[in-house]
Amino acid sequence: MSGDGKSDDEYINEDALGDWRSFRKNLLETGLSSPSPTDNSEGYIGDDQVSSSQSGEGDSVGDKSASSSNKSLPKSVSKANEELLMSQSNNLGQEYLDGAWAHNLEMVEEGGLVVRLPLELEIYRSKKESEIGKELSRRINQEDDEQGNASYLTGVGADDLNKQPSLSFSLSAAKTLFWYKKAQKLIEEQLQGVTSLANERGEIDPSGINPKTAEFLKLYLDNQECWQEVSLVVDKNPSAGTASTLTINRPMAFKLSKNLALLVLHGSKNAMRMQERGQLGANTEQLLKFLSAFEKECAVYVGGPDNLEDPGTMIHGFADLDGAREISPGTGIYEGGIPAAIDGVLRGEYKPLDFRFFVGNHRYKGGELDVAVYSNKYQPIACARSLILKQCIQLPKPLWHEILELCGDDLKDISSLELMKRNDIQIEEES
Repeated sequence: MSGDGKSDDEYINEDALGDWRSFRKNLLETGLSSPSPTDNSEGYIGDDQVSSSQSGEGDSVGDKSASSSNKSLPKSVSKANEELLMSQSNNLGQEYLDGAWAHNLEMVEEGGLVVRLPLELEIYRSKKESEIGKELSRRINQEDDEQGNASYLTGVGADDLNKQPSLSFSLSAAKTLFWYKKAQKLIEEQLQGVTSLANERGEIDPSGINPKTAEFLKLYLDNQECWQEVSLVVDKNPSAGTASTLTINRPMAFKLSKNLALLVLHGSKNAMRMQERGQLGANTEQLLKFLSAFEKECAVYVGGPDNLEDPGTMIHGFADLDGAREISPGTGIYEGGIPAAIDGVLRGEYKPLDFRFFVGNHRYKGGELDVAVYSNKYQPIACARSLILKQCIQLPKPLWHEILELCGDDLKDISSLELMKRNDIQIEEES
């Protein structure tokens, strides 16, 4: 038994978690496999999260155990993003330049990220579970049978692989492009089938949808709702099956209005009640100070669809800020301390963009977040805190792509394939 009454199986030395994160990152960079921190470490950060596939086996991103190897972990993926960050925060920008990193995990951990996967990858990874995944697998296997194991090269040439500068010309990239195109064509066919069911008014009778089409439609709509979301895991209780995340790449405002300030400080219900009854009273001073500090420059995000009526959440990187708590030991990412942040900005100790405000969150229960990961909807990722703390304000390269490219290998190629769908982003040439 440990001193706090927990059994040895449940006890976690929180002081060691930060060291373990650094140790795990260093192992990835040197290409070594990672030992588990303890033989009985269910729920322990890092347990089975660094894959042994760095030898080169199972290197497809379709295998969830795959992890980026040191041979392809990039140190810089967007000079434009780096310049923007330096203009917002010199300290955080320098921290990013000194060592921005990211790698995929098998399990969700506090202080880490969960990243929404493209529908093509979700279907490919589910090729043994879902009906549409089985159909994709059938098409892939059929072509393998007809043309042999080299079928992934069919229709894949240098022009395909070099459409975007960041898509690597490699055997692994050719394999990824092969199944990705197969999945893309399957999705297009399914969407055409759904559209054909609509009447002249564009209405679809649900009774006319067969189970396979209904399954696809559910996958498609769910994917669209959370398209390319990047969420920070604020808390996770494995025994209770609960978790809370904040979506960090959905900005809603860049300046602070009175109504938004009330929403962040008091939540929607309380703010509305206080305004209706004229009960700001003692809260008026705090409101005015908040506006004075952040009115001209303030980054507020939609953290998720849940708890929108509650006061907002503030995320930052200052350990000594009064009222702040570290999300997880060793992350250097903190939650809370809004009054101290307001006073600090007014005194000139901090800049407004040193802080990120979130309205709402994602709240999971009954192991829902783990189920979403196991269902191939999300990819858990560990990353440098500078990626989490920096603002997502008109980024030249969206954060979703930035993180996947820092992970390297097949995740980088997936990012490039997704970029091919877009004409609103100017692609940077790699140096």
